[in-house]
Amino acid sequence: RETEALDRRVAGRSHVIARTFDRVCSVLERLGYLTGDTVTADGKRLGGLYNELDLLAAECLRRGIWDGLPAAELVACVSTLTFESRQPDDRQPPRLPKGRVPDVLATMARIWAELDQMEKDSHLDFLREPDSGFAWAAYRWASGVKLETVLGETADLTPGDFVRAVKQLIDLLDQIASAAGGGELTGTARSAIDALRRGVIAYSAVAD
Repeated sequence: RETEALDRRVAGRSHVIARTFDRVCSVLERLGYLTGDTVTADGKRLGGLYNELDLLAAECLRRGIWDGLPAAELVACVSTLTFESRQPDDRQPPRLPKGRVPDVLATMARIWAELDQMEKDSHLDFLREPDSGFAWAAYRWASGVKLETVLGETADLTPGDFVRAVKQLIDLLDQIASAAGGGELTGTARSAIDALRRGVIAYSAVAD
């Protein structure tokens, strides 16, 4: 009886995994990342992104949302895909850089809402909402501001949290630089990485 019960549990879980896989493939096919069993060019680019919000990143690349942004503003926008606040949802709206950043983040939020609804229609729930809680700190650091100033301007951000968040951001920017295919965005992403990889970030990389 125990063996039969275990067999039923394993079979049930296998069916859930198979159904989830089919639903994911359905969403990717609707978005043009798959054509039947064939991975499209956009799908291959998506396959090179490893992030909790990789689908949103791929859509931003495909729609040209980040094209033309200066390096520091690109840093601020991409940080919303890697950072996740520990603060309560009722906190004050985070500070944002001026320029194109607020408009780009608003566009990213709309794209996320489209993708989130598409997932829900397929009984999936993978994409968390982008978080702009690190955008100001990332922007200021990429602009050359001192660490103590950046930390002083951002509530509840410890040096350890800052270093970890910047490293995650650099990792995704590196993926974006590769996925962008060598165009202007690739150069901007590389410049953004160089701007971030200084001071305590550079020292911690050597220590690693």
